[in-house]
Amino acid sequence: MIHVLSRLWLRTRAATSKGWITGVTLFLALLFYSTAGFMYFELPSNPDMGWIDAFWWSIVTMTTVGYGDYFPVTFGGRFLVCVPTMLVGIGLLGYLLSVFSGAVLDTRMKTLRGVLPVDLTNHAIICRWAGLGPTLKLVDEIRSDPATASIPVVLIDPLLEELPSDLVAAGVKFIRGEPSREAVLTRACFRKARFAIVQADAHHPDSSDHRNLTVALTFERLHPDVRTIVHVRDPENVPFFERANCDAIICTEALSSQLIAQEMKDPGLNSVLAELTTNAHGKQWFIVDAPKVSVFGEIRSHFQDSVVIGLVRGQRNLLAPPDDTPVEPGDRVALIAARRPSGA
Repeated sequence: MIHVLSRLWLRTRAATSKGWITGVTLFLALLFYSTAGFMYFELPSNPDMGWIDAFWWSIVTMTTVGYGDYFPVTFGGRFLVCVPTMLVGIGLLGYLLSVFSGAVLDTRMKTLRGVLPVDLTNHAIICRWAGLGPTLKLVDEIRSDPATASIPVVLIDPLLEELPSDLVAAGVKFIRGEPSREAVLTRACFRKARFAIVQADAHHPDSSDHRNLTVALTFERLHPDVRTIVHVRDPENVPFFERANCDAIICTEALSSQLIAQEMKDPGLNSVLAELTTNAHGKQWFIVDAPKVSVFGEIRSHFQDSVVIGLVRGQRNLLAPPDDTPVEPGDRVALIAARRPSGA
C-alpha cells in the first residue's frame, strides 16, 4: 500500500507543480482506498454497515479523532487498511494544512507588497507615497466626511516595498508600480475609480511636476470621467495641467505665499483656514448642488444651519453676491457648516 502511494505521489508530482493538487489527489486516493478496504474486510462481520459508515470511519481515522463507533476486527481490516490509513492520513492532512497556510501567507505578503490586483468600484486612487504621516492624514480626512467615509482607497507607488501596518488597519490597498503606466493602473482597477489624487513626488522633487503631468495625462486619456486632483509644486507649471484637463490643481507654493501675506495682514487667518479645511473638527467648507430657487437670496432658507458664502459657476467663484443674483442651472453653493448638509 505504501509503495503504491509512493509511486502515485511521484507520478502526480511530476505531472503538476501545484503542491495542493498533489496533496488533494493523494488524500482522495487514500480516502477511497480506506473506505473500500474497510467495506471489503469488515462487511462480512458487520452486515448492517453501509458505505456512509465506512466513509465516516475513514474520515475519523485519518483525522486521529477515533470515536470508536466503528473499528476493524479482521486482520486485513486492521493491518492492510487501518494502519496505512492512520500513518499516511495524518501526514497528508498535515501536508495539506501546510500548503494551505503557506498559500494564505503568500497571498498576504503579495498583497502587502502590491503585487496582486484589486477589484474595487467607485474608489479613490492615491498616486505617490508622501510618507506615513501625510498619507494617514489624507486617508483620515477622506474617512472623516460622511460623503466619502466608506470609499475604498488604493495607494500606487513604485518605490514603497510594503504597505505599512497603519495603512493596512485603515483599509488601504496597495499597488506597486509607476502610476503613469496603464498596466499598473489596470491592477488598481482605475477604470472604475471615482477619484485620482496625484501627490507630489517626494523621491524626485525637481521633476515631480513633469512626472505627475504624465500621470494626469494617462488618467485623462484612458479614463476622463475620473476626477483628477493633482499636487503641483511650481506655479509656472499650472497651465500645463490645466491644458491636460485636470479637474483640480493644488499648487502649495502659490497657496503658501498667499497665506503668509494674508497672515501678515490679518493675524489668525491661517488657523481659521486650517479649521475650515479639515474634516476632523470644527466647521468646514462644503460645495453642494444649489437648490431649485430663482435668486441667491432664497438659498439661505434651504441651509439654515450653515453660512452661505456664494456660488460656484463653472470655473468662476461668485462670493457674497447680491441677493437678487439669478441662480443658473449647474450652479453650486459654497457654504460653511459643522457637517455636510443632508442630501448633498
